[in-house]
Amino acid sequence: MAEVASSRHSKTGTFVGLAVICVAAGLAYFVWAGRIAGGKPVCEVCKRIIHTETSFRIVRPDGSMKAVCCPRCGLAAVIQSGGRVLEAVDFSSKKRIGAAEAIYLEGSDIMECCSETGFRSDEGAYQKMEYDRCMPSLLAFARPEDAETVRQKHGGQIISFEEARQSVVRQLKIQ
Repeated sequence: MAEVASSRHSKTGTFVGLAVICVAAGLAYFVWAGRIAGGKPVCEVCKRIIHTETSFRIVRPDGSMKAVCCPRCGLAAVIQSGGRVLEAVDFSSKKRIGAAEAIYLEGSDIMECCSETGFRSDEGAYQKMEYDRCMPSLLAFARPEDAETVRQKHGGQIISFEEARQSVVRQLKIQ
């Protein structure tokens, strides 16, 4: 009788151990595949981690609000899917500002979310980066003098909201 109880206990322990290993392997896969970013929010457009200092908020056509990694991804999402822009983050003060009223610095060497490396697709496959939706970089500023200060140190061109939108339209090859 004792052997039967011991055998059941051993089988239960083995089952629990295998279940724990399977759950851990599943979580590891999702982190590796880029579906979980260590608890950090991920841009729905380019699948990169959203950095606070470059984040951009849009309102989707259904009325829901969504944060994306940068003004370029936000403008691309609005141009391609509809909706409207809402807020950008002033790169200097880190405060939210109206996206349409912001001044933008395009093409500086500050690239919080841009990369020339590869990435993981939704399916988990590693892909080489041939085109980066986030490039050239696009930073938002509340004050033109702050944009100019950053431009002097990091290069780029100061543009208006409409010029930023047109840049994204050209990049997406939309007429």
